[in-house]
Amino acid sequence: MKNIMVKLQQKWSVKLKKNIKKGTVSTPFSRADSKPLLPIITLEQVTLAFKQQLIFDALDLVIYPGEKIALLGKSGVGKSSLIKLISGLEQGFNGQITTRAQRIGYVFQEPRLLPWLSVGQNIDEVLKAQGLAKLQRDVRLVELLTQVGLIAYQQHFPHQLSGGMAQRASLARAFAADPDLLILDEPFSALDKQSVDELTQLLQSFLTDQITLLYISHNIEQVIGMSNTSLLLKPASKCLRYSIKTPAERTNFFNNIYPSELK
Repeated sequence: MKNIMVKLQQKWSVKLKKNIKKGTVSTPFSRADSKPLLPIITLEQVTLAFKQQLIFDALDLVIYPGEKIALLGKSGVGKSSLIKLISGLEQGFNGQITTRAQRIGYVFQEPRLLPWLSVGQNIDEVLKAQGLAKLQRDVRLVELLTQVGLIAYQQHFPHQLSGGMAQRASLARAFAADPDLLILDEPFSALDKQSVDELTQLLQSFLTDQITLLYISHNIEQVIGMSNTSLLLKPASKCLRYSIKTPAERTNFFNNIYPSELK
């Protein structure tokens, strides 16, 4: 069990094919000073069912490097299933999924720290998976713990931490992977508002233009400020894409589009 979380952080190169049909491709995400980028994630005609319940039926989706995506939708519409597909944790599907992501970082609703390891050891396991020498790992560990405000808790075990502190450690562990794709699944939903605000600022300090963010949240106010794209999942495999790059676009989405689509 010791290597479960480490394996999740190792390099991914997934290209799974079953009954492939050609899917549609959405408009490429690109920066003003660059050419259109190749997708980091592509789903083509993906169908997924659990116990005869259809979750996705011929779903097409394209995600581009550097996009900061708010993945929204009602409970049970398939948000968590989608990130499991993208990360390779769910393989019982038909269609094709292609990812160019090399390193995936995760932060879940629960911290999921290994309870038999200290805070420092939890993070160090991920650094080991990056192939870093011990001196490099020690330096990087101090940097990460300092950035999340846990340098004094390096030798503490998960059960000795508060909920907010445990999520800080989980965030440090995710960025220890030096991710090009960061997946957040309701990471702050169990925390009080002050902790949420602090961790949101901390998350923003870690993010770079190069990191692709896929952020699931039921709290639109929590995620919309750090996103440039919204993917709104709806039944019948509809995935609606909205640009929320500018304050005007965010305001329109928050006040008009999002409420009307969730009716």
